[in-house]
Amino acid sequence: MRNPRPSRRRFLAATTALTAAALGGPLLGTSRAGGHFDAPGVALDQPANITDVYAFTSPDAPDTVTVIADVHSAQLPGAAPLNYPWATRARYEIHVDNTGDGVPDLTYRWTFRTEDRRPFGNGPIAVAPVRGLDSPGLLYRQRYTLERIRAGRAPEVLVADGTAAPTHTGLTLMPDYGALRAEATRALPGGGRSVVTQTAESFFIDTRVVGLFVLGTVGPVPGALPGPNPLSAVNVGSIILQVPKRDLALNGDVGRNPVVGVWATVSREGADLSRDLRAQDAVYRQVGRLGNPHVMFALWGSSTANAVPGGPEDRFNARSAADDHLDQAFLDAALNPAPPRRIQAAQGFAAPPGPREDIRALFLGGIGRDNGARFGFDLNTHRLNADADPRAVAWAEQLRLNLATPVSSSPNPDGVLGGDLQGYPNGRRPNDIIDPPLLRMLEGEPWTGRSAAELLPPPLFDWQPERASDVFPYLNLPHAGP
Repeated sequence: MRNPRPSRRRFLAATTALTAAALGGPLLGTSRAGGHFDAPGVALDQPANITDVYAFTSPDAPDTVTVIADVHSAQLPGAAPLNYPWATRARYEIHVDNTGDGVPDLTYRWTFRTEDRRPFGNGPIAVAPVRGLDSPGLLYRQRYTLERIRAGRAPEVLVADGTAAPTHTGLTLMPDYGALRAEATRALPGGGRSVVTQTAESFFIDTRVVGLFVLGTVGPVPGALPGPNPLSAVNVGSIILQVPKRDLALNGDVGRNPVVGVWATVSREGADLSRDLRAQDAVYRQVGRLGNPHVMFALWGSSTANAVPGGPEDRFNARSAADDHLDQAFLDAALNPAPPRRIQAAQGFAAPPGPREDIRALFLGGIGRDNGARFGFDLNTHRLNADADPRAVAWAEQLRLNLATPVSSSPNPDGVLGGDLQGYPNGRRPNDIIDPPLLRMLEGEPWTGRSAAELLPPPLFDWQPERASDVFPYLNLPHAGP
């Protein structure tokens, strides 16, 4: 059999080069996309940087919903020395709002601890082939506790001693990572599953969109620019949770109350320095937050190149969803997003008239007849929940999902704009393509009837991630080094 190592070396070299290109410039950058390297504060704290959130009816178990939170982008595939741990003394949380007021009605919380048997805490995490999570050759493990927190109740422990699948250190030391991920998957009491693992990055993006949103143009010759996705060659950390729909729906009734809002946060441990440290428990400060993909990118045209520390992007990451409606600058940005104005200034492509109530609804309200969404139908606003108080529904950034929408027999990656009501922005599936539909909505679709296709013609060439699976845990195994 031919030795595969030279091809892997070429693959790693290409990965490194493409990732460097992604970080290096606004016209070809992918990692500067919203949700990956979008705000100055979280960009410096990669274990807390939530890159993507997915929420969808499980295609292989349609009475359940799967929520995925991806963290720490651009993890290079490599050999033994590489390690991308989950943060300890931190809380990774997935929140569910089923009443529409922005306050979590249900929270799933993961906290991690580390078992490190490496000499002086340094060196490779594995020194012999790892064929199980308790293999003696695995010197670095991370365990976690998973809690479910319902509003007004004490936390319930769902997993007391889970083990995260480790960083893939290469085929020599981890010849069957799929077996490790399967071993790391835990069944939950009452139904559902959870796994914490490294996965291949699944995010589809056209790199030229970065230039459009940040500068208003992709360059002087748009069709000559490539559309490859550097993230397609790297890995990411994934928390994957599958639970029965009845656990998320208001009053446990999916038929009467089908809509939920979902977002993820990361909080770091700290302390109140105004009080005696000996007499207080740890205080957790939220440092990362994400619901919809590209929310900061779409509203402010933000990247780490033009975002100001302490600016609206950092404030968004630190703010609770319940307080979004109190931030007038945030509401104003939703009604007057920056990218269409930049595109108009750079290319003369007229921005739709404001105020953009459709964009505010897209990110802060869902698709409904009476909230400015301009799709012409009700799909995923909390006002569809019969038991929710309509007076309490507030503008709050969340990824909204109608649990009653049937699984598509022929999924369209353009989601709702492509006629597939199960796709984005009705939740988000791993194979949904975000950028072209988002650009089209920012430029006024569907209500203006105008196409924005000329702004993003077919690229010279493209390179995207392998499509995700339709079977739990859906995301592909991480790219492996030798």
